[in-house]
Amino acid sequence: MYTRTASFIVNSGFMLFLGLMIDRLHYYIRELGLQRKALEAAKKQSRSFEDMKSANPEEFKAMGEEMTILKSKIKNLESECAAKTDEAKAAQDKVEAMKKQSEGLLLEYDKLIQDNHNLRSQLQDIDHNLEQQKKSM
Repeated sequence: MYTRTASFIVNSGFMLFLGLMIDRLHYYIRELGLQRKALEAAKKQSRSFEDMKSANPEEFKAMGEEMTILKSKIKNLESECAAKTDEAKAAQDKVEAMKKQSEGLLLEYDKLIQDNHNLRSQLQDIDHNLEQQKKSM
């Protein structure tokens, strides 16, 4: 009886081991298929690039020249963008300075208006006092 149970356990273990091995093999076979497809796609792309390169060398050369022209345009545009950004920042700084200056001028203007009002009221008081003195004389 003991040997039958041991034999069953050994067979079960062996079957489990075989199941795991088959699962791993299935995984690697599937990976191999995916890798082959990727390799075929890369080869196909490389062949099409080589065909284009060998079939139209003038067109390929023209594309290369166009790429260099476009790269130089990109560099010019980037430098213009940087210059415009600097100009915008300088303009923003000027706006902030002018805002502060206008706030200061507004406060000074309000103070001068108040002083003017005070001086006018003092002048009216003096005129009124002079008229009173003239009348009393």
